[in-house]
Amino acid sequence: MEIDDCNRGGPREMEQDMTAQYFLPLATYPDSSSGLIISNAVTFAGHYGAHLHVCAQTVAIPHIPNAWSSLLLDTPKMIEQAETLSRDRAATLVSSATNLAASAEVELSCRTVKTTLPLLHDTAATEARFFDLAILECIADVPDTRIVAEAVIFGSGRPAIIFPNKTLVGPIDHLVIAWDGSRAAARAVNDANPFIHKAKRVSVLSLTGEKPLPEPSGAHLAEILVSSGVNASSTAARFTSSSIGQSIQQTALELGADMLVMGGFGHSRLRDFVLGGATDGVLHEPLLPVLMSH
Repeated sequence: MEIDDCNRGGPREMEQDMTAQYFLPLATYPDSSSGLIISNAVTFAGHYGAHLHVCAQTVAIPHIPNAWSSLLLDTPKMIEQAETLSRDRAATLVSSATNLAASAEVELSCRTVKTTLPLLHDTAATEARFFDLAILECIADVPDTRIVAEAVIFGSGRPAIIFPNKTLVGPIDHLVIAWDGSRAAARAVNDANPFIHKAKRVSVLSLTGEKPLPEPSGAHLAEILVSSGVNASSTAARFTSSSIGQSIQQTALELGADMLVMGGFGHSRLRDFVLGGATDGVLHEPLLPVLMSH
């Protein structure tokens, strides 16, 4: 794996141990990450005074031996074109991130990592382990965005915020926690602490009708949050949609949420993921920023 580094220190002067470190992986092949996720990541990092680390992944495609390539269409040229496209996209994405961060006065570090096609998604997960939080996009008609999200959520050991394919407007004032009393939900609440304590309002949402829940569970979490100085309250809603993931998101939007916090449920075996219904629904189509933790 080859790495090129470039660093640009922003104007913020903050204590290093107080500065959150956010990670943004950028794909360059077969599809390129969107400019929108870069804009959202820079805006989000700016809201929370975080240092944004951008990693653009370029692809290295193994060359096919001459005995085989002679039977195919000009394979060496096709490989060269794909690798050139990947490098050009990386340069464009890094340049965009650098310019946006400079305009927003956000501290930025950028690097380009060269890896092979089969390891693209695992590389994103490995890189994410160094940072406090990964910032990801999920676009329904770009399957690789979901594959990267799954790899990072379940393989990095770090929380991730998944952004829908639309512009994020403003800071996270109202945060909704999807609470079912599970280990994954508890982990997500802990990982969301920086956002919970900066939000103006926190709603603990329990969805009934999908699985049995201890009746006072959400109310008890809200009480604990209030005792720590958070403006929190609990609310319950009935599960009515055919998708639990969509139902949670729709209810959060009806409550006026700026961000949803939830546990990511699933496991992997040889890159085949078995996901819980809520996790699958959110990754299929995120409707608002979702902090997910496994």
